[in-house]
Amino acid sequence: MESEATEGAETAENQVDSGDTQRLLIDVAIRHLSLYGWEGTQLPAIVDEVHVAKSSVYHFFGSREGLLAAATAEQYRRTLLAEDARVLDDARACQTEEEFLSFVERELLRVATDPATIRARKGRVIIATAALSRDELATDVASAQQVFVDAMAEIICDAQQRGLINSTVNPTSYASWLHGMTLGRTLTESSCSDPLNWLAVAVPAALAPLRLES
Repeated sequence: MESEATEGAETAENQVDSGDTQRLLIDVAIRHLSLYGWEGTQLPAIVDEVHVAKSSVYHFFGSREGLLAAATAEQYRRTLLAEDARVLDDARACQTEEEFLSFVERELLRVATDPATIRARKGRVIIATAALSRDELATDVASAQQVFVDAMAEIICDAQQRGLINSTVNPTSYASWLHGMTLGRTLTESSCSDPLNWLAVAVPAALAPLRLES
């Protein structure tokens, strides 16, 4: 009995250590990717910093590319999670059509003018662009992005169920379009530097499908 308990404790400890090692490898890889990029990130430097053998990388991620793909996808996921959680509460607090439309307008204003949000948006565009040319990255980034789109779609669906906005709009299609439009702002900032000019077009475009039919 005692030996079984000891073996169980050792197994649990190994599982915790295993999880810690994976997290450390991903955290360090994220930092190295930010500093050196995909091509410049070296596996020996990562394993030296984490104090593990290269075999740990192959065990958890299969290859250097597997580790970098996992780290990049995690970085993408973190930028999505960093979006203000208050957004969900603000959306649910809306009681009328105009309140919900004002909520959407405020969010677009934040996306276009808040420095922290702008940095996060640029980071997501860089990662999404990398995913277009790296098969090992595309699936993980797509999964993380889908979670974000689903959360946005849920906000729209909830407002529809409460009779605040147009019920004929497909929530997922709208959320996907809105996400693409806001990410696209990054690509146009150099040619349309004044965010107010962009908002003058983006806000009416975003609100029009949501308005209740008269």
